[in-house]
Amino acid sequence: HFSIDKNSVVADIACGTGIFTQLLSCKPDVGLVIGVDRSQALLGAGTRFYGDFCFEPVCAYGEAIPIKDSSCDLVTVAQGFHWMHRKKALAELARILKPHGGLGLAWYRRKDLTLPHEKFIEDLTHYYNPNYDPTFMDSDYAEVLLADGNFFDIGSKQFWDSKAFDLDLYLKWQRSKSFIGDAMEPEVLNEFLSKIKTGIVKFFPNRIITEEFSYDLIYARKR
Repeated sequence: HFSIDKNSVVADIACGTGIFTQLLSCKPDVGLVIGVDRSQALLGAGTRFYGDFCFEPVCAYGEAIPIKDSSCDLVTVAQGFHWMHRKKALAELARILKPHGGLGLAWYRRKDLTLPHEKFIEDLTHYYNPNYDPTFMDSDYAEVLLADGNFFDIGSKQFWDSKAFDLDLYLKWQRSKSFIGDAMEPEVLNEFLSKIKTGIVKFFPNRIITEEFSYDLIYARKR
């Protein structure tokens, strides 16, 4: 959609370990890919893990990005924009984008929280993190971009898919969530994961857990 090529500069904000960033970095027709995150530890883990599919790590917040004005052809934020101060972050995203440069905001979530095993996970998450709010990604972000005034050509798409996890990978996925791994103290987190490990096999005796996901993409161009 944004015609990225080998001369393009792409910045992935709130990139964490680079799970999404490396998908941009591994493409031969993309130039410089910068991964920006507030955690130096996560950035270091990502660049070590992905090796050849590497990105240029920058430790910074989405509200204060140390990238020059009008230098990026594309800026992405995957599973992170909802944690930022909207007005400050959008001002920074617009500042570092070239005129008509592309912006992509992406989220994934479990498709339906009413299935028995998903209700089990939700109830347990609420118990161990009373501040957990499952609606934190539900804002109308296309409207947010429109109201900001710095963007045009605003659109959205939604996709669906499913994924099968073995038990170890499923526990790692749970731990990776910011409202679990980052929000719980170590003792609480270990107890939470132990409860999941014991409980989830009641729903999946073969220890292969299948989840359905929805993926939301909001895109726009800088004016």
